[in-house]
Amino acid sequence: MIIDLNKLLYEDSININEKISYNEDYLKNTDILKLDDVLVDGKIIRDYEENTVINLNVKGTMFLTDAITTLSVPYDFAIEIEEILENSAKTLDLIEFLWHYIVLEIPIRYTTSDVKELKNTYNQVYDEGWKENNNPFKDFFGE
Repeated sequence: MIIDLNKLLYEDSININEKISYNEDYLKNTDILKLDDVLVDGKIIRDYEENTVINLNVKGTMFLTDAITTLSVPYDFAIEIEEILENSAKTLDLIEFLWHYIVLEIPIRYTTSDVKELKNTYNQVYDEGWKENNNPFKDFFGE
């Protein structure tokens, strides 16, 4: 979606209320398995210093690989954008502009698993802590 920024010469603002879909080509080389439609709401204005300012609220759901179960899990994101655009720009490709912000929202690791349900090979819950007889550092600390 290309926005004509020249409208700001004769209008106070450019209102944006869109639903944007990204095709599979955008998802290549990312950790995103699937991206639902992204909702964008905001406006572009000229401030008192004649800067072109974009204010957007972006919401969506991306599907990522669970760090523990390796299943596809939903991850909701919400982004608030306030940025000064180049005054020399005559148009803005909203799809490309938002993509950079969406990629920054991808967490390094994400899980929806309950830690208490995860058990190791000895059938102990991970968050129980080290027991006296299983502590590999027992000799190091002089215990």
